[in-house]
Amino acid sequence: MPSLLHRFRSRHTYHNLVPNRMGLWSLVMTIFFCVSGGPYGLETIVQSGRGMALILIVVVALIWGLPIALLSAELGSAIPEEGGYYEWVKRGVGPRAGFACAWLTYLYSCVDVAIYPVLFVGYLSSIVFSPSNASLDFLVRLAMVAPLAWLNIRGVISTGNTALAFAVALLVPFVVMIGIGFIPALQHIPSISVPLVPAGMTTTGAATTGLFVIMWNYLGWDSISTISREVKDASNIFPKALMIGMPLVVLFYLLPVLVGINAVPDISCWTDGSWPTIAGAIGGPTLRLAVGLGGLLSAAGLFVAGLLAASRIPFVLAADSYLPQSFTTLHPRYGTPVRAIVISAVIYLILSTFTFSELATVDVLLYSSALLLEFWALIQLRRNQPELARPFKISGGTKTVIVMALIVTLLVVTATTQMLIDSWIEIAGLALFAIITGIILMRFKKWRVGA
Repeated sequence: MPSLLHRFRSRHTYHNLVPNRMGLWSLVMTIFFCVSGGPYGLETIVQSGRGMALILIVVVALIWGLPIALLSAELGSAIPEEGGYYEWVKRGVGPRAGFACAWLTYLYSCVDVAIYPVLFVGYLSSIVFSPSNASLDFLVRLAMVAPLAWLNIRGVISTGNTALAFAVALLVPFVVMIGIGFIPALQHIPSISVPLVPAGMTTTGAATTGLFVIMWNYLGWDSISTISREVKDASNIFPKALMIGMPLVVLFYLLPVLVGINAVPDISCWTDGSWPTIAGAIGGPTLRLAVGLGGLLSAAGLFVAGLLAASRIPFVLAADSYLPQSFTTLHPRYGTPVRAIVISAVIYLILSTFTFSELATVDVLLYSSALLLEFWALIQLRRNQPELARPFKISGGTKTVIVMALIVTLLVVTATTQMLIDSWIEIAGLALFAIITGIILMRFKKWRVGA
């Protein structure tokens, strides 16, 4: 198997190794899975209040999801390099900041992508059977992870087509649900959105409780930038895919929740994995089963897209000597970073032995820490490289970009403060782990370069 360490920087060579690249709609649905995978995982937002849930879905999309998507569109069009955000931050802020962004995001992926085998088992249990012991549970997760890892090894065409098929299949039941329940929900909007928050909870408390959930459900707009050199005409297609994906995600959050709370107004019924029950209340047992099966496809799609995006980070870090050269090994037929994919998949499988809540607790913090570096890079590149070609550019000048960055920073600080109150021991342990491993990898690079 050839190594790409000394050839990676040659754009022409890399294009020859990846002759078939992802098109627009496969990219749209891969982004959809990097961010969303449908409304699965959104159920607990309603526990912050029926009205508050609807407000948060829209407002957080505008002040959190949209700025990240716009950042990704501008930098993805200006610097369409393999490694995506790693290259953006490295060029805008410097190599150490680029490494920190990449490593924090990879650690985030280890937490985030490992959630999806857990969700897969959960949805399988709700519609077929519940694994009787830990060994059977592990075998079910392995049966999910292995074929999806193989799809990644086969390349972006296989992965993108799979994401497209999964997205269509899982969204159809929700389209049916929305079709049945939309008009009745519109007729009862004043009643279903009141009270704004549950009895005994303040507006601020409800908003803070729901904020973490909805922020997690809007993460990942920049994730797929890591495969920019595997996308057809990435400078133009990447921004288009983001602008299509953004309203798609928002609509498939807002509308199912709207029709769902009209059919099931009791907020105590809105728990993780409750979409099949809610769908059943709207469309009967057939729709309940279809939405349950969609949960399996959602978890699988989230995993396959997350692995695709994250596996390129060990690849590019190895190309820059932060990791062993073996991570740059390519599959002799498919031209994909096979060892980076396999090792990432194994890590995710191991971490999937933890519970959903244990994994989700640190997701927002890891992602947000890297995201702030990306906004810093966006501002620095605006100031220091105004001549850089930007097929897509955020309108309003650098001041608008700074305002966006400040709003996102405020949300990050709010979420982090809440997490520190609830889970300060886990956060401290995570920070220590990120710092220690980061220092080890930087020392490794120094040893490699100096050798």
